[in-house]
Amino acid sequence: TPFDVFIQQLVQNGFAGAWRFSAPQVKLRDGDTLTVENRGGETHTFSEVSQFGGGGIVPDINLILFGTATPPTFFIGPLNFVAAGEETTITASTLTAGTHRFICAIHPWMEETVVVS
Repeated sequence: TPFDVFIQQLVQNGFAGAWRFSAPQVKLRDGDTLTVENRGGETHTFSEVSQFGGGGIVPDINLILFGTATPPTFFIGPLNFVAAGEETTITASTLTAGTHRFICAIHPWMEETVVVS
């Protein structure tokens, strides 16, 4: 996505359409693993948060989306950076049973819910 189109999408929609996690929800059982693969051309994160809508780590994007460079963030644990073409793996046994919310801390409209049973 060209940068000017990316910014236009953020201003108009509050997100950039092609920048998303492919599944809005994933269900795991104890012992399962979730591999997060970055198929885009930019670095992303797969970072757990206590709630959605808290913003990210890029002040300019936060200004567009939230009207402030430093909105409240609700990160739990590490940011888990995943460079273009790379992947990271999450094991269900490292998460407690229940619902976990993950975002890209760079592009905070990218949201995914992981339900562990």
